[in-house]
Amino acid sequence: MIYTNLGKSPLMVSRLCFGTMSFGYVNDAEESERLVKTALDLGINFFDTAVAYTNGQSEEFLGKAISGVRDQVVIATKFGCRQEIGEGVNDRNSSRYHIRQAVETSLRRLRTDRIDLYLVHMPHHGMNLEETLETLDDLVRQGKVLYIGCSNFPAW
Repeated sequence: MIYTNLGKSPLMVSRLCFGTMSFGYVNDAEESERLVKTALDLGINFFDTAVAYTNGQSEEFLGKAISGVRDQVVIATKFGCRQEIGEGVNDRNSSRYHIRQAVETSLRRLRTDRIDLYLVHMPHHGMNLEETLETLDDLVRQGKVLYIGCSNFPAW
């Protein structure tokens, strides 16, 4: 396996990132765990999931599959997607309120004390980028998140 730095950080990740969007949708818990173990055996140490993937089952299945080897893997997860669970008006945005709820839920599902890479899933109407970034900075300072980023954002 070839490893590279995660962005400009010193954190080393496999050049192949294993996406878990199918966990809980195509793959049940047992199959998901088998796939993760195979990826680990092949040297993949970078796994991507999201709150929105199968109502959180993807995070749950990944958390169970990496039990015992958590410190050998790098987990990326995402929040702030229109498909996130919850019917409340604050359950699907990138406000301080929602981010704090989302990170705690992800930490519990992933069975970990930190998220290595926490991503804003996608921009949305009314997004207060300053508040979002301040909240993410708070999570880094608290040690709940190591690195932050964004996914599905236009380059401009």
